[in-house]
Amino acid sequence: MSKQYDKILKEILKDVVDTLISKVLGLKIIRSTAIETKLQITNEREADFILLVEFEDGSKSILHIEFQATNFSQMIYRELQYWTFITIIHGIHPMQYVFYIGNEPLTMKDSLLTETTAHSYHLIDMRTVDCGKFLFSDKPEEVIISILCNYQQKGVTIFIQEILTRLKELVPEETLRGKYIRQVEVLSQLRNLQSEVCKEAEAMALVYDLERDVRFRQGRERGMIEGKEKWTLEGKRKGLLEGIELGLELKYGSAGLELMGMVRAIPTVDKLEEFKNLIRKAGSLDELRGVFENSI
Repeated sequence: MSKQYDKILKEILKDVVDTLISKVLGLKIIRSTAIETKLQITNEREADFILLVEFEDGSKSILHIEFQATNFSQMIYRELQYWTFITIIHGIHPMQYVFYIGNEPLTMKDSLLTETTAHSYHLIDMRTVDCGKFLFSDKPEEVIISILCNYQQKGVTIFIQEILTRLKELVPEETLRGKYIRQVEVLSQLRNLQSEVCKEAEAMALVYDLERDVRFRQGRERGMIEGKEKWTLEGKRKGLLEGIELGLELKYGSAGLELMGMVRAIPTVDKLEEFKNLIRKAGSLDELRGVFENSI
């Protein structure tokens, strides 16, 4: 995965780690605390998730969790390296779990046995996990994870409609619901289902469309009028900036407005138009920021 896609994926999955621990791994923990994921001895690696957890019997351990979207032939050695680093830094032998979320048949090995070394970790293929574990949750963050699970008994169209319908029931506010649906779209790429998700979302009219927002249109139209009146690029630029600022605020709140410093530095009207379109397509603020930094 590209670093940009990996970042988006990690941002989406961070809200469901505890659910995966309980519903998929079957571990009964009463408390978990995130631990710094950057591990540096003589070189540096960054894990996906490292958690200090406490079980019902009062015992404690460290869970090291990775998400892998492709078959990596050296995964067992990477896990061994993580195990060594975590043990040295924290003084606890971690419990290691790798969730395979790719679409190709799983080929990674989960154990190593040589004349001098033995190591293993727990490898979970999310394609074998029943989608019902997440689909009927009352938390939208969990519902979106069902797109990665086994849905074969349902059929793809019915399955996607059930996900989108559940999100509609749980998230009545249109802008926030659009965020979750776009997260489903991101994850659906791992199952080659993005076109089906987009098609069903459009058919059900569930995705927030910035172009339909009255205030956004007013800002854009005001800018166009000013541009015509002055007949200069300055007027159009001003209108675009107003529309972008309004769009960022409507979709992402005050956090979105933090991007306006970079937006105002965009040199051309064409680039401003391009960024305005990105606001509508982006699934998260981090995704928008990443695309902005890489392409604008």
